Amino acid sequence: MKSRAKWLLAAVAMTGMAGAVYAQTTSNSGTPAAAPTATPEPGAGHWHHRHHGGVMMQMLHQLNLTAGQKQRVHAILANARTQAQAQRSTAGAPNFAALANPGDPNHTAALQDLQGRMAARIQARDQIQTQIYGVLTPDQKSQLASLIAARQARMAQRSAAG
Repeated sequence: MKSRAKWLLAAVAMTGMAGAVYAQTTSNSGTPAAAPTATPEPGAGHWHHRHHGGVMMQMLHQLNLTAGQKQRVHAILANARTQAQAQRSTAGAPNFAALANPGDPNHTAALQDLQGRMAARIQARDQIQTQIYGVLTPDQKSQLASLIAARQARMAQRSAAG
């Protein structure tokens, strides 16, 4: 009986995860597949930088940006969010049923569509990072390179230890 309950719990959890993935890709709430959320919420003391530039966005907090630089970064991210929302609303949801079934006649087309979407997301993310990089001073650019190198060294050390 305990084994049956565990299987049922696992099935419910997997169904919930699949629903969450679907909701993320189809919602307009600024979730991972959606456009980046850049502007801070009223009263928030930090930027909401999930899903927009990963490491670079995390490192921006350590670069002591001026108020003007922060304003420019927020404008870049707000513009990116608007563009991503427009793209998401016109593109519709991926064909998850065809993606999950290699025997589906639409599987290849659905896979190509998803690959195109992912390539576009990578390109958009790179454009955002390039624009933000242009806001930085030469000293901040140098500091960013040092921060990223230090992070890579920590990650290499962790992977070697574990």
